[in-house]
Formats: sequence, C-alpha cells, structure tokens
Amino acid sequence: MAGQLTGRQDSSLVGATGTVVPGRRRAEHAEPGSARATLLSRAGRLLGTSLDTGRTLAAIAELVVPSFADQCVVDLLEDTGVLRRAVTVRMDPERSRRASLPGPADRRVVYPPEHPCAIALRTGSPVLAEFDQVEPAAGEPAGPSRAAHSLMTDAAMVIAVPLLGPRGIKGVLAVGADGLNRKFSSADVELVEEVAARAGFALENASLYESMRSLALALQHSLLPAHLPTIDGVEVQVGYSAGDESDVGGDLYDVMELSAGRVGIVIGDVQGRGAHAAAVMGQLRAALRAYAVLDEEPAEVLRHLDNLVQGLNEALLVTCVYAVFDPFTRECVLANAGHPPPLLAGAHGCHPMEVPPDVPLGVGGVTFTDHVFKVAPGDTIFLYTDGVVEQRDRSVDEGVRDLCAALEEVLDGIGAGGTDATPAALCRAALRSATGPADDDRAVLAMRTSVGPLPLWRLSLPATPSSPSAARAAIRPVLERWGLQAQVETVELLLSELVTNAVRHAAGPAPAPRFDPEKVDELDLDSLELALLDNALEPGGATAARADREVEIVARRGSGSLWVEVYDQDVRMPRVRNATANDEGGRGLFLVDQLSRRWGARDTLSGKAVWFQI
Repeated sequence: MAGQLTGRQDSSLVGATGTVVPGRRRAEHAEPGSARATLLSRAGRLLGTSLDTGRTLAAIAELVVPSFADQCVVDLLEDTGVLRRAVTVRMDPERSRRASLPGPADRRVVYPPEHPCAIALRTGSPVLAEFDQVEPAAGEPAGPSRAAHSLMTDAAMVIAVPLLGPRGIKGVLAVGADGLNRKFSSADVELVEEVAARAGFALENASLYESMRSLALALQHSLLPAHLPTIDGVEVQVGYSAGDESDVGGDLYDVMELSAGRVGIVIGDVQGRGAHAAAVMGQLRAALRAYAVLDEEPAEVLRHLDNLVQGLNEALLVTCVYAVFDPFTRECVLANAGHPPPLLAGAHGCHPMEVPPDVPLGVGGVTFTDHVFKVAPGDTIFLYTDGVVEQRDRSVDEGVRDLCAALEEVLDGIGAGGTDATPAALCRAALRSATGPADDDRAVLAMRTSVGPLPLWRLSLPATPSSPSAARAAIRPVLERWGLQAQVETVELLLSELVTNAVRHAAGPAPAPRFDPEKVDELDLDSLELALLDNALEPGGATAARADREVEIVARRGSGSLWVEVYDQDVRMPRVRNATANDEGGRGLFLVDQLSRRWGARDTLSGKAVWFQI
C-alpha cells in the first residue's frame, strides 16, 4: 500500500512514499557471520534478561543506533489509548556519537494519519517509508526543528514496526536513515520486525514484573505503620530503603504505645522475598501487636510468635528483636530471636548491647530470655535489619562495627555528647553507610530517651481496710502539684476502687508452712496437710487480706495523660462483672471501665499491676 503524506502544522512533513510490508521471518535465517545475525544475537542477550522497562528501552536504542540506523524512537501506548514518547535517540553528526533528545513537552505524540508510525499502529504491520528531502528556504535554519525530530521527518527513510505483546499492540518502534550514508531495504524491515518482536515481549515481561513488584511494595507499605505514635519521654524515628533490583522483602518494624506510658519497639526480617514475604510480615506484625497490648513480657511475646511461625506450615525463619521501654523508670526489657544485636548510642559512643541472640522464630523448642537494661538520659536504642550490616565478603560483626562508626560520626559532629543527634539523623547515616547487598531491603529504628525525668510518684501501703482512704488522701496533693485539680475527684474514686479490690481480693495468700528439704524424712505429713487446710479455710479463703502484704501505688504524669497503677501480690487477673440490681458489690471495675480512657492489668514478677489512664 502506498500513499502521499501532506504537510500539516509544524511537523515538516512534505511528502513520502510508504509501503506496508507483510510480516516475514527470514532475518533469523541470515548467515551466522552477517551483521544481521550479530544484531539478533545482541538483541537476545540485551532484551532476554531485562525486567526493567527503562533498561529494555535503552537496550533497544543501543541495538539499532548507530550500528543499524541514524535515529530511533519508541512510543508506547497507554491503557487510555494515548501514545507517549519513551525513547528518542539519534546520531549527532558533529560529535559522531549518539544523543538522547527529549520528546514534546508533555511527551505525548500525535502522528498524522499517513505517517508510517500511524499506519503501523493502525494495521499492525511494518511500514517502510521514504521522505522527500526539501532544502531550507532562505533565512531558515539548516537543522531540523524539534517537531521534525519527534516525528522523524528529517530522515530520508523510516521503518516503523508495531511492538506486539501477548495482549496486543504495546507501541511502535521506528528507525530512520539519513539517505546519504545509509539506506534501508525490505530485508532491513524484516530485521527491525525481529527486533521489535523481541522488544515487545521484553516490554511485556518488564511491565508484568513491575506491576507485581508495585503490588508487593504497596502491600508491604500498607502493612507497615503509616504514622508513629507520640509517646512521652522518647523520640522515635524509622527509616526504610527497598532493594534496588529485587522483589520487596519481609522487613518489619513497629512502635506501640503500651500501658502506663511504656513503649514497645520491634524490628524483624522474614526470610524470603516478594508479596509472600510481605504477607507473612503483615501476619506477624498484627499478631505481635495483639500480644504486646496484652502487656506480655518480650520473651513471652517471642514465644507466642515462634508458635505462630511454626503453625504457618512453611519452611520459614524469622529474626526479630522486641523491646519494652519505660520512660519513667528508664528500664528496658529486651528479647532477641536470632537478630543482629541492638545498639546503644550516646555520650559514651556506640556499642552493641550484650543480648545473646537465641534462635530465630520458627525453630521451636527454645525458651527465649528477657534482658533488663538501664538506659541513660539522652541515649538512643538503635535497631536495624541484616541488610544494613551484612555483606558477602565480610562478617556481620565487621558490619556492626562499621555501623557504630557511622553513628558515632553523627554523635560527635552534631552536638556536645551527641545530645542533638536526632533519631532521624542517625537513621539517615545508617542507611547511607549500609554495607549489605544492594538488592536487600534495609530498615532501621532509632529511639532516643529524654534528658530530663518525667513526673513519677510512688506510695506503699499495708493491705488493710484503711488503705483506700489513705491512698485518696495521699494522691490529692500530688495531683494538685501537677496541675490536675479538675481530675482529682475522678482519680480518687478510681484509685479507691482498685486499692479496695487489692485489699479485699488480691493481697496474697498466707505464707505456706516452711520445712527443711534436708529433713524431709522427719516431716510429719499429717501436720503439713492440717496446716495447709487451716490456711485455705482462713476467713476470706486463700486471698484474705493480710497486714504483712503491701499495696503499691504508682502515678505517672504525661503531657496529655495520667496513669495510675496499683500493684499487689496476686497473679489472678481482674474482670468486669455485670452486677444485678440486688448485688452488693461487683461495680468497682465497671466504674473504672466507664470513667477512664483505658484500663488493664499485666503480670509482674511478684503478682500483677492494675492500671487506668485518664
């Protein structure tokens, strides 16, 4: 099919003869030593291994310019049908080298109906066109305009071939020759058609890969915290960097507000890549938050997660560090499941915390261990994933030392003793200094403690009937000193209910009879059984109030909340009762539930703590 092209607008189209060439596949039978065979061989190497659209497009231009053509353009069709310029490469005659030129301002390309590219897109067949070259008029610049470059009408000959994929036409590939040093023939059309066929499948593969990777990234980001909570006494910052070339990984991090102003921080890494690893990471993060808000100790939380990972019925290993920090007492309780050691950075420098890693989650049969630390004012607890410190040619210990050196540079350079080294600055420095493989995800978390103390008040009372009134009288001046006069009556009421419960129900059993293990043969078992029975039948049962037991009260004032805790020696957890109209009791915790913002209970080494927040 042949036709005339007429000039329109500023496209510099003045005339061309175009021929639609039926699709043929003879180029692949060219002699092995020919230039065509070499070009197709290079096309297989460059296009067959690319999963990136940008690299695939660059490979197309590298294939044809300058070895086969003087210029090349690639236009891709969007889902809306709009054609947009992706590649414009041409020989620079003055420098005898390739030059990449920008397309139109909005990168949108509109071809005249009889342009060879428009015909190729419309018919799905390759087109060979020869343009009439016109000498510039007097006073006009000798070089072609940018519009001429974008439509290739400054070329003497043009081959336009549709880019075909499994789902239809993806765009058009066009190459041009200047007509002086190079001309095209029908055999060249077959060659460009072969290159376009391989390029089309490469672009389809790259598009599918990028779609899957974008989905995995979106899944991962949706499963990670979008915003970090603001917690009194600490400043927390996280940093994340996805791998350069691979699928997303299963790196996880989180910051959780716990009871009584405490904070839980976690960082971990799920073995594997892609959407599957991100999905497993989301399951673990959701489970960890559920265990954490129950105020379980870190080692117990890791034990639950270990059981969960084993129950997934997959050969997965997960490394994880979980820590609970109390900004009021500066105590940090931390457990490690096979993860690189956390760092402690401050005026003393930066060094790994002495926490044995135990084993990763998913191994089973392991008891995790809690480790307790006191964190100095202004110090920063720094957590990171293995992508920050691992490298194939060096050990993890060397990577940890390099990371410490990078953090110490920030600590030494920003302020005296590093007190102005913000968590954000430490996270940036850690990601910049990462020695791990470029295709591995990297996640970091920095939590800096406050320099000054937070308001904290303690009181110990005997477990006697007079303790509730004594607690009310003692906390009133404290609240007034803290500027909380409006909350005094509510706090007194709720505190009185919790102390009353501790005195009546949870002061602990009477001490059990003691005996010497070395004299067990002399023990009168009948007397022991009688003593235990007397203890159980004591008025009020085994939980009768006893003067040798104590109730401890702790009040903590934050910037927007007040927490009050009542400690006792009983491990049984309280629960809200639905008291009927005729019941004399059972309404204490109901009042606490209704008048406080939150309340709860958690285990302690000697019993439990019941708390409320207003």
